[in-house]
Amino acid sequence: MKKLLLTLLAGFFVAVSFSTPIQAQNFEGVIYFEMADLAKQGMGEIPYMVKGNKGRMEINHMGQKNAMLMLPDESKMVMIIEQMKGYMEMDLNDTSNKNAEMDKTSEIDMTNTGETKTIAGKTCAVWRMESEDGTFETCMAKGLGTFMMPQNQMQKQQAPAWAQKFAEEGSMPLEIIEIKNGKRTTQMKATKIEEKSLSDDLFKVPEGYRDMSGMMKGMQNR
Repeated sequence: MKKLLLTLLAGFFVAVSFSTPIQAQNFEGVIYFEMADLAKQGMGEIPYMVKGNKGRMEINHMGQKNAMLMLPDESKMVMIIEQMKGYMEMDLNDTSNKNAEMDKTSEIDMTNTGETKTIAGKTCAVWRMESEDGTFETCMAKGLGTFMMPQNQMQKQQAPAWAQKFAEEGSMPLEIIEIKNGKRTTQMKATKIEEKSLSDDLFKVPEGYRDMSGMMKGMQNR
């Protein structure tokens, strides 16, 4: 069970690297997302917490609660594994595990459609994005923090170009639709936004948790 949990977390969640400084944000609160890929794994609504430049994503899979902290000012990401009272820390400036494929960032063609939508009570601008990753339509909002897109580190994949664009511009995607063969599939959508004060403790490793970072490195090198 522990091995399954570690593989699940490592496979799904590594934040996009912070090659560009992320702007300070005034928004503080929680944005709830529905994500198609995670829903297939039995995960429901995902709360994404924002405080300043910090982010926290909570994951509930089969009753097991865990969290991922994105700490760009410290150039690191931390996975907190509640079941095992441990954590895994990753240096986002460490290129030792990256290969040539990961270092390539695909070109992206972004077009502002001029349309707007209201999603979860917030107005966002609709952009169309085309790159090697495919064709997407996204509704981007300013003033809600920066979304740091999870990626699959176990498969050594770079984050999608559009996800990197969000991080660079300090934008929050409230909806992402993939367009393929004329079919539109919603990959991610905000369902609720709560503006409220968050404790600093939410963005720290709980006291007494043990460092399990060595296990992550072992799985990555397999």
